[in-house]
Amino acid sequence: MNDNLGAFDNIRIEITEDFTPLAHLYNACGLEVKPDAKMPDGTLRLWRCFDANGKLLAAATLQKFEASFVLKHLAVDEAARGLGIGAHMLKIVEETAASLGAKELWLVGKVPEFYKKYNWEVVAPKDAPPISNCQTCPQFNTNCWPSIMRKSRLA
Repeated sequence: MNDNLGAFDNIRIEITEDFTPLAHLYNACGLEVKPDAKMPDGTLRLWRCFDANGKLLAAATLQKFEASFVLKHLAVDEAARGLGIGAHMLKIVEETAASLGAKELWLVGKVPEFYKKYNWEVVAPKDAPPISNCQTCPQFNTNCWPSIMRKSRLA
């Protein structure tokens, strides 16, 4: 996949199978991913976004966890935030999930306000399918407060 961002001709998004650099970015952006993590089970697609110099700016992971399609990770390097890269990558993930037959897409997000701008809704943990180990973690809603979110109308 070669998906340009229009006004950002020097930024490219492509599918990758190399999870290692993505894990480093996810970790640096505060996601609970160890830098040496292996690709998550059930991964359907990985994307990386990089500039003309090859610097990794953003990444995303689409996963199928049990019967649910899940945006497992989406992260944008702090220096590249505010450029629209995250929104563009989110759109790509949503479109891909729909093309794979997803009727809805789930995530556990630390920044729910970002996703709400794109018509994602917060769902009570008791009303969500088991999409993440977060839901059974003793820290969940004790000293860790991510939101479980769903998007029902995919692109």
